[in-house]
Amino acid sequence: MKKIYLFLALTAGLLVSCDMDKEPYGSLKDTEALQTPTDFKAMRVGLYSALRGTIGGNGRYTTPEVQCDGFHALIGNSNTFGDMYRWDFTPQNSTIDGVYGGYQSAITRANFIIDGYNKCDMSDKSLFTDAEMVSVRAAKGDAFFLRAYSIFMLSQFYCADYDASTADKANSGVSYRLDYAPSSNPSTYPGRKTLAETMAQVTADLDSAAKYVSEPNAALSAYITQDAITALRARQALAMDNYKDAAKYAEALISSGTYALAEGTDELKSMWAEDAGMETILQLAIASKSELISGLGTYYQPVDKEPDFVPTKTLVDLYSDKDYRKKAYFNQIDIKTTTGTSGRVYAFNKFPLETRLYKEYKVTEARSVIEPKAFRIAEMYLIAAEAYAQLAQTDQSYLVKAAQYINALEKNRIADYKDRSFSASTIMTELQNERQREMVGEGTRLFDLKRWHKNMERGEAQQEDLLLLPGPTTTQLERPAGDNRFTWPIPKHEMDVNKKMVQNPGY
Repeated sequence: MKKIYLFLALTAGLLVSCDMDKEPYGSLKDTEALQTPTDFKAMRVGLYSALRGTIGGNGRYTTPEVQCDGFHALIGNSNTFGDMYRWDFTPQNSTIDGVYGGYQSAITRANFIIDGYNKCDMSDKSLFTDAEMVSVRAAKGDAFFLRAYSIFMLSQFYCADYDASTADKANSGVSYRLDYAPSSNPSTYPGRKTLAETMAQVTADLDSAAKYVSEPNAALSAYITQDAITALRARQALAMDNYKDAAKYAEALISSGTYALAEGTDELKSMWAEDAGMETILQLAIASKSELISGLGTYYQPVDKEPDFVPTKTLVDLYSDKDYRKKAYFNQIDIKTTTGTSGRVYAFNKFPLETRLYKEYKVTEARSVIEPKAFRIAEMYLIAAEAYAQLAQTDQSYLVKAAQYINALEKNRIADYKDRSFSASTIMTELQNERQREMVGEGTRLFDLKRWHKNMERGEAQQEDLLLLPGPTTTQLERPAGDNRFTWPIPKHEMDVNKKMVQNPGY
């Protein structure tokens, strides 16, 4: 049994295995192609299932966080992310394998819809009425967005940081197809594009999505909107060091007035525990038990045992007592380890165990499950601030704009906050600290350190005798900027099946 991620048609799930001598499980025959508006509606439901899986879950959220500097493993740790925490992971790692497969499977699903739309005979206007065409076109637009998002996220995890001077290097980008062509013939599998080609494809797909997406912009939208497209453009531009465009896209969303920053501890807690508020630009709905994804807080909070990870003292100390996030994102718990040591420490509680969905469904599987939040307006403030802070390194006239967005965010997060001014050097330090304060736990820390070319240095412990095997390979671990493990390896399954694939350096 081999996993061929690039060519699995996922009509019933995110990850499928197939025998090399058989048609891939879940692939559709030509006679089962998209032929009616009902077919497109059904595939659109599956598309959002794929999007929920790629945006939510511990592979996307938890793994990049515990790999980095903000958390320590407790005694009794389950070792679920042990090799990621120690930075000794290999291409055989199951999480790395699953994340890669999830994005590639989402691309396959998107390709099926795009190809199906292009091949479908829509001449029967009694069937493809103007009203029905709204949802049919929406399915195509959503598919372009899903493909853009998946290719972009693959580039974030499995490619080096974008550098225009090296972006045309062979095999520096992502391997993907742009058509639906399931095959058991390895000779048809594509190699890696350049990183420049990869980013150009993301841009092209977002341009295509913008032509078809028609859902109204609204906070907490469960559907892809023009604003969601703009948010991904902002994130991509920042990743490409295209600071002027990053600021432009982020500011467009901030100035729209559609979204509002949460203010106060209660609003912050409600945003996460209750899936409420006006901050979220795209929030994938979970409307039934069958749509539940993995809970994000189960490794950070005590669930029948002590948590696997606790925040470092360094992370907790980033928050003043006046910072609403300190009470919203952390709680103090008593710990007694299996060795008998005990203490009271801060635990990470951004994703509490008893969420709205847990209270609604009352099943263990719903514990700490939230509706995946693809983009928040707070991130757009951070993108605008970082873009202007980077521009200010060579032109200090941009300092005012950078400070404007940092001050605006912190004013909504910190009681009695007073606007501050910054120098070119202090603005970057504050921006980096504020980004960690705001985005902690959301899986962006790995990308941030890689983008900033910063070392990974584990923070100081809250209480060292509670921690698992403290020392230089764990609690005191340091890795220099540019270390090969800032970029994840291509999974072994993919390397085994696709002989055109080139592994990332150092693996």
